[in-house]
Amino acid sequence: MDYAEIRNAIVSGLHQYLQKPVVPTDTTQPKPPYPFVSYKFTTLYRPDAPVLIRSPVPSTDPDFEQDIEYTLREQPQMVLSLSTYSLDEAEAYNLALQVQAWFKLHGYRYLKELNLIVVNTTALQDRSVLLIDNFEKRVGLDVTLRTLSEQKDRIETIEKIRVKEV
Repeated sequence: MDYAEIRNAIVSGLHQYLQKPVVPTDTTQPKPPYPFVSYKFTTLYRPDAPVLIRSPVPSTDPDFEQDIEYTLREQPQMVLSLSTYSLDEAEAYNLALQVQAWFKLHGYRYLKELNLIVVNTTALQDRSVLLIDNFEKRVGLDVTLRTLSEQKDRIETIEKIRVKEV
């Protein structure tokens, strides 16, 4: 699964559940109407201990019986930071609770079917900021996700050699 697929699946699932805009945190586009949610992957790839598997496979060359296939398996993690925005503190917190509930329960199976496992959701944090003459209420949380990454490489083998005497 690539980054765009992961991002699009999460944004689509959250938007469908919340019925609120879900937009990138770092954007030059105008903000949508309140309330809304923003997201940013703060860690896209945190590797774990990889496993290298070596397996004989049928050769693609008709002159040989087998090739060797190497499979590198990892379960890397990624961290997604989400913030809810509103001019009302209670609305921002309630929306953040809904976001958290989606990752813990409502969206868990949806993400699992896409090979994404929710490892952890953090506590809700106040991220409010002063905008000229009033506060924009922001509440945030981070979500750690894990996926399976698998890379394969096939190497042709030399099964027999003929040596001619010189």
